[in-house]
Amino acid sequence: MINWGIMGAGNIAHRFAESLSKTESGSLYAIANRTLEKAEAFQEKFSCEKIYDNYNQLIKDENVQIIYLSLPHKYHYEWVKAALLNHKSVLCEKPATMNAQQMQEIKTIAQQQGVLFMEAMKNRYVPVYDHIKEVIQQGTIGELTSLSSSLCKEIPIEHTTYHYLPEQGGCLLDLGIYNIGFLDGLIHEPLTVEQVDYEKGSYAIETYVNATLKTNNLTVQIETAFDRNKPALATIIGELGTITVENFHRPTSYTVQLDGQSPHRYESPFEGDDFSSEIKEAMFCLENNRIESHKMPLQSSLNCAQVIEDIKSFIS
Repeated sequence: MINWGIMGAGNIAHRFAESLSKTESGSLYAIANRTLEKAEAFQEKFSCEKIYDNYNQLIKDENVQIIYLSLPHKYHYEWVKAALLNHKSVLCEKPATMNAQQMQEIKTIAQQQGVLFMEAMKNRYVPVYDHIKEVIQQGTIGELTSLSSSLCKEIPIEHTTYHYLPEQGGCLLDLGIYNIGFLDGLIHEPLTVEQVDYEKGSYAIETYVNATLKTNNLTVQIETAFDRNKPALATIIGELGTITVENFHRPTSYTVQLDGQSPHRYESPFEGDDFSSEIKEAMFCLENNRIESHKMPLQSSLNCAQVIEDIKSFIS
């Protein structure tokens, strides 16, 4: 049995703990939160051995093998680094860090310490993603020519916590990271930002971004927002046809349409829920002494951080 510790007791930690409780080889051992009262409430709902009101205590607990880190974005780097330096494996909510420099340091520490680090990029671990990569690798839609993705949700400021804070908010870090994470695993060349259209309204953070990026052979479009609702959709276009993926941030199906033919829809449901695949992958890596996942390697997390940083350089 693999003993998990959870850092942070917010809504996403509750969803994670619910999913973890349904696994056969994972067990919630400890929860840490800034306030003991919230940690106690979490323990009442999800039984665990230990509760802490200090994150360092969780890191120092010898019985904890891996930590799921679900703190707000700006705290990821500090506590991931502390955990890795104390030889604790980490599954960290996206975005892994606030910028590429921080992620490069996390990558270096994980490699030097020989400790597992995984970014919890849900759409990279679900069965649909593996199937889409197989379709592309088999040449079914031919050489890729363009990729696009849109993830736009209307998220009013009064319904948020960190989302609109200048030091860690914005639609790129919160939603756009899904776009970039999804596309990164399908592209094998560096991306260069060509153009960025954006809106900020009266806020200090970007509320809408539509970015055009290029590789030597591909055009890539990324759209994300806090100020409008649109269907979440990724489109992968090749010389022979197109793959479309609805709800690509947590997909359960995809459609292949070859030129001149009728579309075919393929279903590939979650193995449990949208957390199950990443939990399964983290425990597989831990059991096999891996310091990174082949599905979302350290370099992919660094790529994602760099693309967000490059897009942000166009936003003033």
